[in-house]
Amino acid sequence: MRIIGKLTIFFFISLLSLVCPAADEGKGNFSIVGVWMLKSETAPDGKTTSSVYTHYTRCKIYDADSTYYTVQLHAVGDEMMILAHEMGRYRLNDSIYMERDRVMPLHIINDSTVVLEFEGYKETIVRTHTMTEERKEEIRNLVRQYPNDADAPVKHFVLSTTERELKAENRIFLYTIILMCLFTIAGVGYVMRLRRHKREMERKLAEIEEANQLRPEPVAKAMKEVESDFFQSDHYRVTRGRIDAGENFTPTDWKELERQLKIVYPNFASSLFNLYDLSPTEWQVCMLLKLRIKPADIASVLKKEKSSISNIRTRLYKKVFDKSGTGKDWDEFILSL
Repeated sequence: MRIIGKLTIFFFISLLSLVCPAADEGKGNFSIVGVWMLKSETAPDGKTTSSVYTHYTRCKIYDADSTYYTVQLHAVGDEMMILAHEMGRYRLNDSIYMERDRVMPLHIINDSTVVLEFEGYKETIVRTHTMTEERKEEIRNLVRQYPNDADAPVKHFVLSTTERELKAENRIFLYTIILMCLFTIAGVGYVMRLRRHKREMERKLAEIEEANQLRPEPVAKAMKEVESDFFQSDHYRVTRGRIDAGENFTPTDWKELERQLKIVYPNFASSLFNLYDLSPTEWQVCMLLKLRIKPADIASVLKKEKSSISNIRTRLYKKVFDKSGTGKDWDEFILSL
């Protein structure tokens, strides 16, 4: 008799599988796809036990591909603890619901409430629309990964979208703090480098000033005589004539001019480059200033606007002295070297 009964059930399920082309063809337009919670369970003796969602309930997710996911949900503060149970295939035809080897009559109370019967028990389940897609996918993944196994330890997981959002916010906050610290460290390092550079420049300028002041009178007199002889020399007159005529200077001309200046002012180039790494154009401007050439004539020789020469002079003064000054201030400094 038991064998006949099992064959009858198997035949009945097979027959229903043939006549039910879709898993979600319920009565009328009813659709079971969605999230359902166990509201209450009525025993064969008529005793009803409530399953309150805020404390404990069984949750089932029905997907349109005929797959269901069952879990137990327990309230844990503002979050939920999940016990993964099972996943499987389901079918629904008229008032008959099937999953695994169970055939259960389905009573549709309304679109959001149904009653399932199995072995004398009646389960009232209600639809919920509050679960987010993110939470549903989290439950699906946990059930797929940790199906209920009688021989395996019970695994509980706390579902916490809020916690993940807080962690993400904390990561962003942490990264922001780290970036701010890095910027602060870089800023402090930059300021310290500027201060060291300023102290070094002040030291070098003080050395130049001290060297000028402590220069012995005979040496100073001799340097004045060499300078005077240079400005009265044929070489200077030729150079000055070419400048006044607006002739172009070749690289060879600049090398010769640099050589002549080194004879008259031995420490001029080294003192200047020790203060600032001049570009070729800046060095040419400084050499011509040392020769008492006016800025307008320097612009003519270098084929530049007079304003460009003025900008070079004021920029160099700012770089060396770390304060604003005029082009004339730079000229006076060049003549003092």
